Amino acid sequence: MTFLERVSPDVVAACWLKAELSSPRFRPRVIAALKRLDLSSRLIRRPILASVRENRLRHQVLRLHRGDLWGGLPHRTEWWRAVIPPQEFRRLRVINYPTWTLLSRDTGRLSAAATVIARGIVPAQATGRWAHEARAVITNVLQIRDRLPEVEIQNQFILMGQSTGRIWTILEGNKRATALYIRHFLAKSAPFPPPIRVLVGLTEERCAYLRLA
Repeated sequence: MTFLERVSPDVVAACWLKAELSSPRFRPRVIAALKRLDLSSRLIRRPILASVRENRLRHQVLRLHRGDLWGGLPHRTEWWRAVIPPQEFRRLRVINYPTWTLLSRDTGRLSAAATVIARGIVPAQATGRWAHEARAVITNVLQIRDRLPEVEIQNQFILMGQSTGRIWTILEGNKRATALYIRHFLAKSAPFPPPIRVLVGLTEERCAYLRLA
């Protein structure tokens, strides 16, 4: 990974919301959070990062929309804009969450999840709620693989890892990353694009969503 420049949490919040506003799964929740706070979607679609007020409001929307994840990230996180080459992209980990653990066959590896999802079959050990969620993720990823323009698939993945480690977990963009992996490494339908742009958080604190191995 090549680190380019430090960024503020305001940049991360804006990118996170913009990505999820275009997500079939999360868009209704983002819109609902905006309506609850009586805010326009322009706040996300065309963010003015120099505005202290706007940044504060976007943080409020993100806490309301994804307080479970955004609120659970370590406070002492150093955020960077970076790029990762193809060989490092292949080694990414999916978020530490039961659905993705099942889809990656308990490995946490993006490569394993992509292989399972490309087959379109829910793992046998997934039952009840987790089987339903796994099916929804599989359907969504395959739709992204087939329909989403390349430039949109690459839109600012958000990663996190320990500053002394070399393992990076995808916080935002798990489905897009999986679609990209299937398209380029499994199906080999096109050459892998130039180094992928990411935002990456570095922390030494514990975080339930990170994978450390």
